[in-house]
Amino acid sequence: MKWIFLIFAGLMVMVSCNNGTNQEQKAAEIPLEQQGKQPVGQTIIPGADSTGAVLEVKNDSYDFGEVKEGEKVEHEFTFTNTGNEPLIISKVHASCGCTTPEYSKNPIAPGEVGKVKVVFNSDGQMGKQHKVITVTSNAISPNTLLHLRGEVKK
Repeated sequence: MKWIFLIFAGLMVMVSCNNGTNQEQKAAEIPLEQQGKQPVGQTIIPGADSTGAVLEVKNDSYDFGEVKEGEKVEHEFTFTNTGNEPLIISKVHASCGCTTPEYSKNPIAPGEVGKVKVVFNSDGQMGKQHKVITVTSNAISPNTLLHLRGEVKK
């Protein structure tokens, strides 16, 4: 039993020592002109040098203040496609059934503005509120969060 354990341990050491060689070989396979193009620690900013749609929201949060229970709050979030391809919104989903979103269903061309209209029904929603609306699109960052905040009083 000792011998089996020693042989197994020896094999594991040999296999684990071989991993670095494969990584070095893979690095050597990349042409020199492509190696090191991106400096270490550089952050890639979506839309800077990339191809695709970019959904840029000017203000992703709206505070409606205080409302009486039963009142409806309506707000329109606007965004711009700052990318270089048409922006297509596939889905807009609210974190609660009390919040109903409507959105631009047509593709938004580069440089154009789109809108997400949100209606919050405060009926039965007492106290501080924070509703999250998720916008899913073909943008480089596919999910964008919008926030609706406020307080419902009796």
